[in-house]
This record gives sequence, structure tokens and C-alpha cells, in this order.
Amino acid sequence: GVFAVSDFAKGEFVLEYRGELINSEESRRRQRVYHKALKGFMFDFLWHGKLWTIDAARDDGTLGRLVNDDHVNPNCKIKRMIVEGRPRLCLFALRDITSGEEITYSYGDGDCPWRNKVRCYFL
Repeated sequence: GVFAVSDFAKGEFVLEYRGELINSEESRRRQRVYHKALKGFMFDFLWHGKLWTIDAARDDGTLGRLVNDDHVNPNCKIKRMIVEGRPRLCLFALRDITSGEEITYSYGDGDCPWRNKVRCYFL
């Protein structure tokens, strides 16, 4: 996870989800060859009526790829921004965030196995 080292006000830029911008054909190819654990670092989005992917599977030292999912009460929202003619995926605070708080956003409606409730039994 990623934790705030300073306070963020509602609406403020928090960080960017960085990686390689690839088209849908290349995304499908990589989905076939990547280990299951790496597929979670691929972020799909629409741009100019086509499906694109930010592939953050390679660790480049940035933090966006490490932000955890919270589909119930996220404190950030991801927005597509166009910078110098290219799409960028940026996280903005949905509410005030205090230093030390984990940064989260909803990964969307996709199939996220960790969201399944599991009943635990203790003996």
C-alpha cells in the first residue's frame, strides 16, 4: 500500500499511475504471457473511442502501481488527464486525507477476487 506523508485537501492531485501506454492488441498479448500476479498492474481505459492500457507491471520506482483497492470507501478517484497530447491517469483526493492515512481508490467493477467475502471458522 501507499500512505500519505503529508495532508491532501479534497480535490488535490495525489499521484500518477505511471507505466507504459499500450494499445489493446499489445495488452491482450501481454495478458497471455504475463504471470498472474503482473496482470493486476494493467489499467485499461477508453481514449478516443479505443481501449488503451497503462502497463505498470515493471517496477519503475513510482508509487501509483502500489495503491490498494477500496471499492467501499476510497479516499481518491482516478481521472484521465491529457498532458502534451497523451493520456495520464492521476489520483485526486475525494475528501481531505491526513498524513499517515493509506491512499486508496476503487479499481472499478472488474473481477477482483480479494473482494469476495470469506467465512472463517475458528475451532
